[in-house]
Amino acid sequence: MVLDPFPRDISFSGSGFLATYQLGVALCFFMYAPWILRSAVCILGASAGSLIATAVVFAIRDEILQFAKHVTSFILGPFDPSIKVANWLERLLHKYLPPDAHRWARGRLGIAVTRVTDGKQLILSDFNSKEDIVQALLCSCFVPGLSGYLPPTFRGEHYIDGGLSNIQPMLPDSSDVTLTVSPFSGDADICPADPPCSLEMVVGTAVLKFSKMNNFRILNGLYPTDLGVRTIEQAFYNGFKDAIRFLQINGEFNGD
Repeated sequence: MVLDPFPRDISFSGSGFLATYQLGVALCFFMYAPWILRSAVCILGASAGSLIATAVVFAIRDEILQFAKHVTSFILGPFDPSIKVANWLERLLHKYLPPDAHRWARGRLGIAVTRVTDGKQLILSDFNSKEDIVQALLCSCFVPGLSGYLPPTFRGEHYIDGGLSNIQPMLPDSSDVTLTVSPFSGDADICPADPPCSLEMVVGTAVLKFSKMNNFRILNGLYPTDLGVRTIEQAFYNGFKDAIRFLQINGEFNGD
C-alpha cells in the first residue's frame, strides 16, 4: 500500500503468540510515524490482534509484550493451564484502561468477534463502559477448547475468537483504505517478505503463502516449540524492521 495520504483504518490480523510482530510494527509507528496512528479513523484487531489494536489506542503495549515473553517460558506454551490467559487479561485491562476508556474507544477501536449462533464475524466498536471493552476482548481472544468450553458473552450474546471467522478484520467497503498488518507472509501491507510461493491459502479476506516457513509461523503462533520461542522473540524485531521498510517505501520514514 502507498499512503494517500494516510490509511483510514488499520487492521491487525489474528496472530496468536506472534502478535509480538505486530507490537514491533506498532512501536515503530509510535517512534517514527505517530501521525499514521493518530489519523486512523478505526483501529481493528482479531483475536490477539485485538490486543494490539487496544495497545495502540491505550498505549499498554509494553505489558502485553512482557506477558507474551512470560508465557513462552512454559513448556506447554499457551496450553499450560497455569497461565490462565483470561484472568491475566482481565486484570491487565482493568488496571490500565482509564475509567472513561469507552469514550476514547467508541467508534475508533474495532474488536472482531465470531458469533457462536451463526459463525458470523462482527466488529464491536460501540462501547458504553470500560467493562464493555474488557468483555469484547475476552470474547475475541477465546479459543474453544484451549481457553475453556463456555464462551464468554458480550451484552448477553456468546462470542468466540474473532480470527476464526476472518483472520484480517475489515469494516464494510473499506478494503482499499485499510492498512493491514500480519505476522504471516501473504498479501497484507506489512508482513514478512518471504520468497514467491506457488501455493496460497485463503483465510477470510486474507491470502497467506502456503510455504514451509509460513506454516512454521502459524504453528508457533498457536503452540510455541522451543525453537518457536526464539521465533516469537525475533518476530518483534522483524515487525519493527518491516514497518521501517514500509515507511521508507512510502517516503514517511524520518529516522536516522
